[in-house]
Amino acid sequence: MRKAMAERITMIIPDESGGVEDHANLMVRHMDNARVLRFKDGLDVANDRVLLHMSGYGYARYGAPVHLLGWLRRQRPRMKRFGVFMHEAYATPTRITSSVFWVWRLQRYVASQLAKRSDFWISNTEVKFNWLMTQAGDLPHLLLPVYSNVGEATVLPAGKRRMLLVFGSEPVRAATWRDAGEALFRWTAKAGIEVHDIGSPLRDPGLLSMLQAHRVVQHGRLASEQIDALMNSASHGLLAYSPHDVAKSGVFAAYTAHGMVPILLSPNIGRYDGLVPGTHYLHGIPETDPTPADAERMSRAAFDWYQGHSIAASVDAVSRLLEAPGSQGTTSTMSSRDSARPASSTARSR
Repeated sequence: MRKAMAERITMIIPDESGGVEDHANLMVRHMDNARVLRFKDGLDVANDRVLLHMSGYGYARYGAPVHLLGWLRRQRPRMKRFGVFMHEAYATPTRITSSVFWVWRLQRYVASQLAKRSDFWISNTEVKFNWLMTQAGDLPHLLLPVYSNVGEATVLPAGKRRMLLVFGSEPVRAATWRDAGEALFRWTAKAGIEVHDIGSPLRDPGLLSMLQAHRVVQHGRLASEQIDALMNSASHGLLAYSPHDVAKSGVFAAYTAHGMVPILLSPNIGRYDGLVPGTHYLHGIPETDPTPADAERMSRAAFDWYQGHSIAASVDAVSRLLEAPGSQGTTSTMSSRDSARPASSTARSR
């Protein structure tokens, strides 16, 4: 079902391919009178209701697109409404030799200013949401984990095969295979689970040899319809990702959208975004195979968690924010009490 819009919606994305582009394009396909434009400095969005999809490194080499603030200053009075979807805010430095150490404060400044100059803002993770609350908490806002870009099941699939998938971009999958190592294959062999790899060919010869040695089914790149079908049949999905950030992962969203039991590889065992290890996902490769009842319970919990930010739920929530009257650039803005309120606790305004 498409969401009808009285005035044109413009989604602005970085001038590059990737998950942000996929996310915006899928949202627009479920809206009427909406478009996606790649950013350029002279971009004119007069009389539009605009949602800027922010991911700093997509707009600038070092992740601090100061030029966005200049563009916004010029265009802001011409917009009907302006919001920011904060896919990424700023990087956290881990060592002084990293370039991030020298630019993270500027990255944070740009993200803060974009949020403060908006009519509303959206975060896809609780950690980022909590920081944005300290910057622009008086504005309408939304916590909205990302949805699946490769389809979603309408009901929890039944009759799952004993099959584990590793899906995603080549770097994401390479990191997952490295973290999993031989321990994964010891478990899957004992549990009788097939292992499949979906995505662009891996470039690491050592990883390729490992997959070949363990007879991993390597599908290569597949159409979204083919991925959707495999995920409806698969019992498990493996991903190396920290729980504090996993709500922004399209791979994790795809696993949960199809009722797979996600397996997260990370030293972080905290609880974030309504996700609980052992309830919504397995933390680490299990030493023993979960009982069928436990696997079914986790599959259901992961699937139910996803429903609050499915494509339909997300489009509805974002549309209400975009359609609200007023703009800081023209007239009065909404109060935070009036921001859109999706039904689920995982996709909520505060």
